[in-house]
Amino acid sequence: MTTTTTEARILDAAFERVNAVGVSRTTVEDVARAAGISRQTVYRYFASKDRLITMLLLREEERLLAGVRAGLDGRKNFEDGLADAILFCLRFARGHPLVERVLATDAATLLPYLTTRAGPLVARAKSHVVGLLRSRPGLLPDLVEAAADVIVRFVLSSAVTPPDRPPEDVARDLARMVAAALEVPSAASAVSA
Repeated sequence: MTTTTTEARILDAAFERVNAVGVSRTTVEDVARAAGISRQTVYRYFASKDRLITMLLLREEERLLAGVRAGLDGRKNFEDGLADAILFCLRFARGHPLVERVLATDAATLLPYLTTRAGPLVARAKSHVVGLLRSRPGLLPDLVEAAADVIVRFVLSSAVTPPDRPPEDVARDLARMVAAALEVPSAASAVSA
């Protein structure tokens, strides 16, 4: 997601306001004031508060996806890289100040953006994960999209309702299941089976 300096300033101000008072109590006027611009300027970049919040979430999602890329690219072994990527996501969701603040104080306002209005987030994240998975050799191409969908929806669900088990264990188990489904069986393992 490429943003102009003004867009970035508006999104930074929105982050600051939502983190301070929650989504429902944040107004476009508050964001404009925090960004040092007029309300009309905010509306020039974001047609509504809903669009502003969606774009703020998409920006945070881009930060999340950068960590996913680093996790997957940081390991030669697919399962280990996937576990690192999923663990990054779980920690990001559990420790993100915006998610923590809003779920604690304003869950009813944020939850639609993570559930019933999550379409743009899910589609964008799934597209990125599909691209990352397709760049890895030795994966069954016909299952990549389904696996990406499962991963994205699991991480999103975990942001809303964190698993009871340690995130390291959850990440390892999900990575093991996805890797088992996606990796092309080697000739050696096919002979021994």
